[in-house]
Amino acid sequence: MDPQDHPICSPVDGALPATRRSAPLQWRDGEAAHIDVRGLPPPQPLVAILRLVHSLPDGKTPVVVHHDRDPVMLYPELAELGWSAERVTAPPGEVRLLLRRVS
Repeated sequence: MDPQDHPICSPVDGALPATRRSAPLQWRDGEAAHIDVRGLPPPQPLVAILRLVHSLPDGKTPVVVHHDRDPVMLYPELAELGWSAERVTAPPGEVRLLLRRVS
């Protein structure tokens, strides 16, 4: 079975066909680090997000994730690392998460 056909990895309703990319986009906006993993096939989004979380030296920088799927496999991985994920307002067809280190 193709991972994209798995129900856990289905795009959210209203998601536009994403342009396939080979790497995530990353940028800073104020205090937050952003990572856009839309268009990456599973498991690349999970790997890229965890790599970013691990790379933050102080763990105090919030991370905003831009995703085209609800990354259900990410949540237990984040919890194990001491991070929380909160779904925040996003344009239709996008899942946007705010990740924070749990104090």
